[in-house]
Amino acid sequence: MGSFEEKPAPMLAEKWRSPPFFSRIRRMIIPLILATTPLTTQLPSINTSATLAFEQPVEESDATATEGVDIDNSVLAWGTPDTWRWGIVGGYGKDVKDSDNSLTTVGLEFEYFAEDDLSIDLGFLFMDVDQVGGGANGFNFTLQLRWHAVKRDDFSFFLEGGAGMLRTSENVPIGGSKFNFTPQAGFGCSFAMNNDARWLIGLRWHHISNANTYDTNPGRDSWQLWTGISFPF
Repeated sequence: MGSFEEKPAPMLAEKWRSPPFFSRIRRMIIPLILATTPLTTQLPSINTSATLAFEQPVEESDATATEGVDIDNSVLAWGTPDTWRWGIVGGYGKDVKDSDNSLTTVGLEFEYFAEDDLSIDLGFLFMDVDQVGGGANGFNFTLQLRWHAVKRDDFSFFLEGGAGMLRTSENVPIGGSKFNFTPQAGFGCSFAMNNDARWLIGLRWHHISNANTYDTNPGRDSWQLWTGISFPF
């Protein structure tokens, strides 16, 4: 008998070696391998809740700018040199020759202490003159020196003197002139009050005269009692 050699079927061998067959096998196996293999590679995590913090620069206050600075809000004591005060004043006087004649003044006074016990006083006064033969009213500007001979924080005794100019609506006195000078001198006391106020009261001789600048100069003298309250600026 002749030898028998088994040969694969030509059709099966051809099918096994054909590339499309392996391609179909690979397409089925590779997905199975991927499905059963755990994913060991992890993507880097992204923290979506992360926030950026911006630091604001801290402004340091200039502490040295105010160090050693003492602010004194207190009012300077009464009578301190180079200080000003203002006040409301009023007075009433009687003619020494005729008691039917009187004068009343009211107005403002500004007081400047040139020295510890010496002040210069400027007065701006309204004057009402009552006299036999017809009354008059006018404006009186005065300039005086006031010396506090006895000066304490709560009390002072002073001497004063000065002069002024008076302009009235009618002749004062009757038979005189509408423009006059007003020399005056007197004494008084001052007393401390609350809130640095000062009460003043005094008695003065008050003269009205035109100093012979007109044809007639009858003149007039009065004793005037006056008072007032002064305040610091």
